[in-house]
Amino acid sequence: MTFDELRRIAPTVIVELAAEFLRRGNECLKADKTSQPTACTFLALRSISLLFGMGKLMEPATFDSWDVLARSFLESTDLLMYFRFDEEGVRKKIGYWFAGKADSAWKADHHKCEEFLRRLGQGESQLGSRWSMMTALSHPTLYAAHNSANYVASWAWKTEGSPEAMVQKIADYLTSLAKIIVVATFDFSEWIPIGFDLKRMPNAVQFQRDWKDAIAPILAMSEKITLPEIGR
Repeated sequence: MTFDELRRIAPTVIVELAAEFLRRGNECLKADKTSQPTACTFLALRSISLLFGMGKLMEPATFDSWDVLARSFLESTDLLMYFRFDEEGVRKKIGYWFAGKADSAWKADHHKCEEFLRRLGQGESQLGSRWSMMTALSHPTLYAAHNSANYVASWAWKTEGSPEAMVQKIADYLTSLAKIIVVATFDFSEWIPIGFDLKRMPNAVQFQRDWKDAIAPILAMSEKITLPEIGR
């Protein structure tokens, strides 16, 4: 599929994933309300819910709100990845998470996830860097305020936005969709199986097969993750 075809099929893929996440989540919840698979399905559903909202904000005037949702999505999918590890330490943290402890039970171990991705031969995913960057842009920091000022000027003064920025945002959105497909539905040896049925998600399977080749040229334009310079 081409980049435009991926964009058109994305809403269908999201609905397809949501239906399967709900089906399997209901099964997990009935079996054990606080099990590891139940925690994973909850996070998969949160991720797909946030991604659905991100799709509704795909225009320059709402990119500021998109960035806030993107940070929440990143946190959710990173934690889902961590919660899938078949380890007692992870299950202990899941117990804290279900208990609603006022600590960092909601935060993924990025170092552990990075090591896992390197062993898969995926290189550096920059989970920690992305999390730090999105934190700076979603909290009321100087960077976030500067970013918001630019967005407000674009719709209040009707200044022209950058076409490249729009394409990049769409690429980030499609990459986020690819991420939740991998993190939720793939079964690696170090992860517990969740039990999602790929036969119920044919569009998601096709999307995941084709997305990288279509988006790679766009992602290559912004390989280095940096915060914007103040005053530009």
